[in-house]
Amino acid sequence: MSEPQPWSGPGVIFTFFKLPESSKVSQHTIERWFDEEYVPKLLETEIVKLGWLYKAANPQYDKQHLLIYKVSDFAQAGKLKEVPRISEKGLFGGDVHDHIEFESRIYSFVQLYETSKQDEDSAPTILLAMMQPQPGGEADLDSWYRDEHNQQMSEQPGWKRTTRFSLLFQHGSVGRTNEELSFLAIHEFGEGNKLGIDVEALEPISDWTKKVMGEAKAIDAGIYYKTKALGKGA
Repeated sequence: MSEPQPWSGPGVIFTFFKLPESSKVSQHTIERWFDEEYVPKLLETEIVKLGWLYKAANPQYDKQHLLIYKVSDFAQAGKLKEVPRISEKGLFGGDVHDHIEFESRIYSFVQLYETSKQDEDSAPTILLAMMQPQPGGEADLDSWYRDEHNQQMSEQPGWKRTTRFSLLFQHGSVGRTNEELSFLAIHEFGEGNKLGIDVEALEPISDWTKKVMGEAKAIDAGIYYKTKALGKGA
């Protein structure tokens, strides 16, 4: 059996989180900790470039809160373990994971698709699409994005760019099934978008799209609004 390749190159880290009913810490306190303590420490590692907090557009979606931060090179990812998960300001006691339910997913960069140069900061609205193909279906799913879906998405009102990633690792407790979803696409939208609160299939639905969706082992998708930019320039 071949040895796994070491991580390298740019990517993103997702943390979905929510407060359980038993938590004694408020949502405001958690967001303040992210903003004032955790993200500044991440930036000090020099491998994290930018970060953002998001809230799901649909209040019934099971992944209500999301932190995304860009990593410049996962070859230096070991530095992330040095970032403390406790509050030095005494906002809460113990490890933050004692107070929230979470799921972290680490993704490596695959493709950037844009029709004009966009600002590095994230757009105010994002559509996340996470998919797991059947074994052997990875190449077809990748081709579908590159040869059809990216272009179709770019024709939607308010679209700015699409960035695609591949799953490296995940762990945690938040989510419908915690099932592996190895393909991630972040579709960014600005003003004038018509997304609503739930992800819907793009019309017209092509035969290729029907094939990809029908054969996928798992699909999860959500629309999020940016609530705060974290870090440099925020």
